[in-house]
Amino acid sequence: MRILAIDASSANKDQRSGVEWYAFHLIQAMKSRALAEGERVVLFSPTPLVGLLAELPSGWESRVLKWWLPMGWMKGRVGWEMLRRAPSVLFVPAQGLPLFGKNLVATIHDVGFRRIPAFYEPKQRRVLERSTRSAVRRSKRLFAVSEFTKREIVSGFPGTSVPLADRIVVTPNAVNRDVYRKLDDASVAPVLQKYRLGRHFFLYVGRMDAKKNVKTLIRAFELFKQGRGLGDPYELVLVGSPGFKFFEIRQYIERSPFAASIKYLGYLPDDESAALMNAATAFASPSWYEGFGVPPLEAAACGAPLIVSDIAAHREVFGDAAVFVAPGEPESWAKALRTVAVEKNVADELRAKGFLRVAAYSWEKSAAVAWETLRSLV
Repeated sequence: MRILAIDASSANKDQRSGVEWYAFHLIQAMKSRALAEGERVVLFSPTPLVGLLAELPSGWESRVLKWWLPMGWMKGRVGWEMLRRAPSVLFVPAQGLPLFGKNLVATIHDVGFRRIPAFYEPKQRRVLERSTRSAVRRSKRLFAVSEFTKREIVSGFPGTSVPLADRIVVTPNAVNRDVYRKLDDASVAPVLQKYRLGRHFFLYVGRMDAKKNVKTLIRAFELFKQGRGLGDPYELVLVGSPGFKFFEIRQYIERSPFAASIKYLGYLPDDESAALMNAATAFASPSWYEGFGVPPLEAAACGAPLIVSDIAAHREVFGDAAVFVAPGEPESWAKALRTVAVEKNVADELRAKGFLRVAAYSWEKSAAVAWETLRSLV
C-alpha cells in the first residue's frame, strides 16, 4: 500500500489567508486526480475536517491526530505519527515539518523574514528561520509559489548536498474562479449597502500588517484627497485581519485629516471581498515584499484595475496588467490613484490585461504538478 499523506491543518481553518488558501485549493484540486492501484491519500489534521474539505473521494481518508497542547502539533504529534505508522510521503503545504520522518515535501511561500526583518516580530522571525532551514535541509522536494521565491530560496540557502534548484518545483497560487469573478449589479449592491459605500473607492484587501505597507497607501490617499474640494466622493476601504503593528496603522487612520473617508472593515468573507473588488475604482497593494501576491490577482479576476508595489513578485505575476509604484513613495502612489480614477482608458486597459493574467494561473495546473511530484516519491 502506497500512502500519500497531506497536512490539512492549515486548510481546515475558519479564517484563511494566503498559506491556508493555498493548502485548501491544492487539496481540493488534487481530489480529482486518479489514484493508481494500491494508492491511498490521508489528510492529517488536529480536529475533524469541516465543509468541502470533509468531502472525500474514494481512496481518501481523514486521520484526526489529537493533541493536548496549544502548540507543537506538527512537530510533536505528526512527528510521533511518522514514527508510529509513517506514510510513503508527507506533504506539508507550509514551511514547518515534523521532528521525524522521511520523504517529506514542504512549500516555502516567501523569505520575507530575511529580506525585511524589521516588519516581523522577533519570535516569529526566529521560528520562520528555523522552520525554513529545516525544510530546505530535510525535504526531498520543495514547492515554491513563484519563480521569484524559487530564486530567493536558492540564493538564500546555499551549501545543501543535492543542488537546491533541482529539488524546487514551482506550484503557483491561483484564484477561486467560483467566487472571484465579474458579478452583476444585483450581487454587488447589497454589499455596498451593508457597508454604506458608493462607487468611488480605492480598495486594499490583505493582512493589516507593517510589511503590507498600508500606511503608505493611507498617506497617498490623503495626498489624493487634498484639493479635491468639499463633497469629494472618493473613499479608501481597508479589508483584512490585524497583524504586526496594527495598532500603529489604526492610530494613523484615526489621526488622518481624511479619517471620515477611510473605512476599515476588518476580515470579510470571500463573497463580500469579491463584491467590493467588482465595485472598486482600483485595487491597491503597496507591500514591501511578497512571494506571490494573491489578493491583487483575485481583484483582477473581478475586473478591478491594479496599482501594486514595484517588487519582483508583482512584476512576475502581473506583467503589464498593473501600474507599478515604488513602495516607499506616497506621492507616486497618489499620482497613480489620480490616473486610474480620472483616465477611463487607462482603467479599461488595466482591466482587460488583468483578465489575461488571471487566466495564466490555475489551481488545477498547480495541483497537477504537485500531484505528479508527490507520486514520484511514493
